[in-house]
Amino acid sequence: MSMTFSQWLSHSADTDFESLVRTRRDLLQPESPTIPSLAAAASSRIGVSRGIEALSATELDVFIDLAKAARTTTDINVGENRHIDDALAEVVLPRLRDLGLAWPSAETTWRIQSEAITLLPTSAAESARAHPWQVATSELDTSAETIPTSLIHNSERAAVAEVISSLRGLVDELASSPISRLTSGGISKRDVTRIGKTIDLGLEQTITLLLAAKSLNLIGVLDDPLDPQWTASDDAADVLEGDRAQLWAALVSSWLREPLDVTQLAAGASANERLTVLASPKKSLFKGFSQSQPTMPLLRFTILEILHDIGQGSSRSAQWIHAQVLARRPLIPAHDFAMTEAILHTAGAFGLATTPLQNSEHFGPSRFGVLLAAGLASAMRAQAAQDPSIAPVNFSLESLEVPGDVVDEVRGGLVDEVDTVLIQSDLTAVATGPIEPRVHHILRKFAVVEARGQGTVYRIDADTIEASMQTGINAEDALAQLAEISAEALPSTLNFLVENTASKLRRVQVAGARAVLVVDDPVDLDVILSDQAMLPAGLERLAPTVAIGQLGPERTMHLLESAEHHAMLHSPSGPVRKRRVITQAEPEVHLRKRARVTDNHLDDYIRILRSPGARAAPARSTDEPLGHMDRLREAASAGQQVTITLADSHGKERVIEMLPATVNGGRVRGTVKTTGAEASLSIARIVSVDVAGAQSDGAEEQS
Repeated sequence: MSMTFSQWLSHSADTDFESLVRTRRDLLQPESPTIPSLAAAASSRIGVSRGIEALSATELDVFIDLAKAARTTTDINVGENRHIDDALAEVVLPRLRDLGLAWPSAETTWRIQSEAITLLPTSAAESARAHPWQVATSELDTSAETIPTSLIHNSERAAVAEVISSLRGLVDELASSPISRLTSGGISKRDVTRIGKTIDLGLEQTITLLLAAKSLNLIGVLDDPLDPQWTASDDAADVLEGDRAQLWAALVSSWLREPLDVTQLAAGASANERLTVLASPKKSLFKGFSQSQPTMPLLRFTILEILHDIGQGSSRSAQWIHAQVLARRPLIPAHDFAMTEAILHTAGAFGLATTPLQNSEHFGPSRFGVLLAAGLASAMRAQAAQDPSIAPVNFSLESLEVPGDVVDEVRGGLVDEVDTVLIQSDLTAVATGPIEPRVHHILRKFAVVEARGQGTVYRIDADTIEASMQTGINAEDALAQLAEISAEALPSTLNFLVENTASKLRRVQVAGARAVLVVDDPVDLDVILSDQAMLPAGLERLAPTVAIGQLGPERTMHLLESAEHHAMLHSPSGPVRKRRVITQAEPEVHLRKRARVTDNHLDDYIRILRSPGARAAPARSTDEPLGHMDRLREAASAGQQVTITLADSHGKERVIEMLPATVNGGRVRGTVKTTGAEASLSIARIVSVDVAGAQSDGAEEQS
């Protein structure tokens, strides 16, 4: 006799039942410890979807073959189906059973959850082409290259120092040159490219740092209704000058949790859709199977796991790593190789991965990368014990945080920051180690970054000197500031460059704004001009009621108040308002999770489920839709007629007698008894389902 899923749960062996319950902890709810509720949760669309997400590529291919067979027959004889590999199915079927996706319905046949048919590519058109995860492995570079330990240590330390320096340079650039926010809320890729050239980074790496800086509240939007601009936040300087290891950890944690993909931001989601950086897309950028977990964090976590498995001291090709990603997580909608490659390059830039000297296409884990992957895996296991709802994928966005032991290792590998640089006669300034922010800010006025690493190379040229002098710095101040941070005397070439640039620029000078006094009565101006206390203002009368001074408005106002001359500042648009930077543009969303059965109560919960009282539950009109679906599926598989009470959009109820055929996609399809016509009903509108006691006339007798 063929068994439905509820019947199999009731009569399965203790080991099989316990294996299912421990694998699908996300289905266990403390308030309903019954077999029907467990079966209903497992057969629901979200329950089946989460089970499918936990499959590897090999397991998924077998399950798709089973789903194709289930389109024509409920009971699948695996041994007699020529489209299913017997040996492979023998290995995969226990895993599908543990996930609640398939179960033995008789001695030689299996059944699967009907929702899987609509979730998976089972149509003829979809079967005619290869699936995205079915990559050709014959042409892959499967060779493994070794990386010396000394190279790993040098590269990871240099990467950490460089990425911190790049982040500081990025925020510094936005502080000195704010960028206007577009109507969409972001900034254009042209501005991003300009920033990247300034701090010597590519487009994708610049986007990565911009997203992280926004997430860490290092940059925000200036509160100006006329021209809102992206600029550094008020406390960005204090954060960037703090503990470098903690700053690196915050940067990596932010990158791991970032939901956007930089390759799509750089190229656009499609040919007709342009995306701007720092703006939230209006819709999902990923097509295909809808994941219960965020795509990009899960992809980055998976790549770190693969790097960890490669092992420190070894490396594999980027194509091989991408094939491993598809084999482990075939339904991640990030099947493009460019996504994997971009993550590998970013991992290298953060000091989590490294490459052999002779082959930049191979990647292996650094010491920091191995420690981080192991720490994240441990955090996921701990989170799964506390919150079983993350099963069966066992991935939690909240657990993506750099562990303390990794931060300590990074801190131990950082060298002290240097406070002087060597300015050479070829007009390059070389910092032999990580540079202090104060020194970097001085150099950024007169130079551009040419190379970064454990040290930094700046290049001084006529354009950078001219740009700094145009802001009001004269030759003497420029040479004095550079001499302050130089380890040796300034070279004569630099003195000549500064003096020559200054002589060219000083031909035309633009002075700062001076104060203008306007009075109603010329006598009032006579009194002010004759007052000895107003001599520092250098007032000169231009008209009987107008005078111009040598000082700015604020300083002149201070002198007038000191001499007890009553006056007010002229403001054509009202009082001057202090502008502030808004760093939190999006409201926080708090999700409420349903309670799950914890480890302490799991054994008792299994014991309750295996008791006779939990195996059956009478039909009630107050049943949840999941219970309706499970009852309809069992009636469809057994060929039983059901009486359905249905509510329309106005709440009016009507009764329909039906012989259900299929239940998937949130609808039940079958034949109405009174008319003989086929009907499709929404399960969400069903109030109650009553199953007839006897089998219908058209049903075959089950053996």
